[in-house]
Amino acid sequence: MSMTTTAATIFGAVRIQSLEPTSPGLAMVRRPVAAHIYAVEGNQVAGMVAVSPAYDDEEQGDMFLGKETVRALVPTRFSVFFGQSASTRPLRDGKPVRHSPILTVGGAEVLSPCLTLARGGDTTEFRVTVRTGDWTSRPAPALVAASTHEVIRAVLTVHEADTARVSAADRAYAQYRTSARRTSAQSDLRAALRLRDQLQARINRLEAYLNATEFEDSRPRP
Repeated sequence: MSMTTTAATIFGAVRIQSLEPTSPGLAMVRRPVAAHIYAVEGNQVAGMVAVSPAYDDEEQGDMFLGKETVRALVPTRFSVFFGQSASTRPLRDGKPVRHSPILTVGGAEVLSPCLTLARGGDTTEFRVTVRTGDWTSRPAPALVAASTHEVIRAVLTVHEADTARVSAADRAYAQYRTSARRTSAQSDLRAALRLRDQLQARINRLEAYLNATEFEDSRPRP
């Protein structure tokens, strides 16, 4: 059952409706894995926003050991999808093309590709662009960007308030990603084991040299 919430923003009220997967309006909309799609409507705001889980993997670097990806066990961020970063042509080979959720603010289609945001945190600092052509975009005017920030904050607040929905999405997303993430971790482990063997071989050579020269080093010098 879809639910509608009205959220207050500095640019006026925004109505946020959770859309069911079977909603007719989603027939041609691409739905990311474990995503929930919201219809939004307000003062010069209209369209859809998709929210799905995301991992907060940390990449650590070492000048001797190289980079390491420290993988999170569970998703701890949100991926937010709105706007298309590619062509908007409705047909390909004569067939309708499924598209990303589209959000318009101030009459412009706003884009923010590959956007991930912290949970329960400030969402104001992310880049917003507006579409200018089939494959082109430019930075959004300040007012459009600020309004977009407000809308996304409101959507995330509504989404995160439904803890059961967030937990179910996290489980589904983690299950979907586990196989690929394990394959990647196994590859990293093989590389680490090769490095360990190389380091152990170096340790063995150094110890062998020191052991072989220990007597010579201990002889009294004239």
